[in-house]
Amino acid sequence: MRQIAENFGTARAMLLALGVTMGLAGCQPTAQGSEAAPKDPPAKTLAHVLQSRPPADDAQGCFTQLKGPAKVETVTGQVQVIPEQRDPKTGKVTQPAIYRELSGQKLVDSGKPRYFESVCSEDLTPAFVAMTQRALALRGLYSGPADGKLDPATGRAIAAYQAPRGLDSPTLSVRAAQELGLYIWSN
Repeated sequence: MRQIAENFGTARAMLLALGVTMGLAGCQPTAQGSEAAPKDPPAKTLAHVLQSRPPADDAQGCFTQLKGPAKVETVTGQVQVIPEQRDPKTGKVTQPAIYRELSGQKLVDSGKPRYFESVCSEDLTPAFVAMTQRALALRGLYSGPADGKLDPATGRAIAAYQAPRGLDSPTLSVRAAQELGLYIWSN
């Protein structure tokens, strides 16, 4: 019985040492020259905020219209210019038909406007814009000063944050502000 207890204690100590070693292995820095695993692209968390209908006149909040570009396809086809000639007695083709190639443009999508809830202009105070700039800088999307000015560089950083998430706009959406920790989640 004593032998079993000693073997159990030894096995337990070995398992504990193995667990500690494996736990610490995860804390070790990566080997030099090896690159970090590529990050997964962000989820399309903002795509669902786009609405095809304009907001109601009595809708709460502010909305921005996003007009996408029209999508046009080039369509190519052939038109018969001269029909084929056949021998009346044998029915064999004596002269093949002659065709001409035509190309034209076809409107696939007219770029209908879509709408999304955006941060109201009265909320875009210098302090709020500076917080937005700092939040975007922490994510590596903004490299300018956190001066509270809504300049083109800030708009590009906002678009760089929103576009991979399904909303290609330099106007800050309420949902993106919530994701950045600038607005309280309401729903």
